[in-house]
Amino acid sequence: MTENIVPGNEVLIENPDDGQPEKYRNPYYVRKTQNWAVEQERQRHIQALYSVGEYCVFALMWHLPDFQKGLVGRCPTCYVSQGKIAEAYGQSSQFKCPDCFGTTFEGGFRAIIVRPAIFTDADDSEAFQARGVVHTQELTVETTPDFRVLNGDYVFRTNNVRYRLRTPARMTLRSGFSHPWQRQSNLTYNHTRAAEEDPTSPAYDIPFSKDVLRGILNIHPQQPANFSDFEIIRAPLIPADED
Repeated sequence: MTENIVPGNEVLIENPDDGQPEKYRNPYYVRKTQNWAVEQERQRHIQALYSVGEYCVFALMWHLPDFQKGLVGRCPTCYVSQGKIAEAYGQSSQFKCPDCFGTTFEGGFRAIIVRPAIFTDADDSEAFQARGVVHTQELTVETTPDFRVLNGDYVFRTNNVRYRLRTPARMTLRSGFSHPWQRQSNLTYNHTRAAEEDPTSPAYDIPFSKDVLRGILNIHPQQPANFSDFEIIRAPLIPADED
């Protein structure tokens, strides 16, 4: 049985018994993607970020998929120097490496960028764990959708409090028949949970002091500020094969 589309939203199906075509009305209508709807809704979300949010630094770290794609090599300080031992165990010789910040990949981060974000309010809580009493703080972060956050990335606030990010929950606006690419149909792609890091964490080894962060982030411009002189981007913010 074969199908041929004909004008008038009709389909001709060849009958395998006598070879004569049978015609019936196609019940489906594929709606064209409404790109303007995505742009308007995205604009409202970004406007909210700049209206009631705050500037913060996102440290996007290197991850294993980046290494597998050939975008980065292993850290020469804590991984390559260990030779076959590191290859056998798949880990470095030190957790707080000053060069890779615990990632085992050269340079540690793939990008340092500044974006507006909205943080929920939260107070410190006390919990008893195997390592003793710890004070944790978890909150929700929402920021612009023009980059990809992965589990293990960090965000730094103006007061130098640093948070470890989890894989975000994406939200896309589907306005037609097409694949929901991040660049085309995302609204609040980077909506994620963030946990405050202890001052002994490798996150605090990334060299931005409290005074530097305050000088960069503690501004209140009437228009979006340009941070290109401060930002460091070593790889695409959205993977080329997943944009």
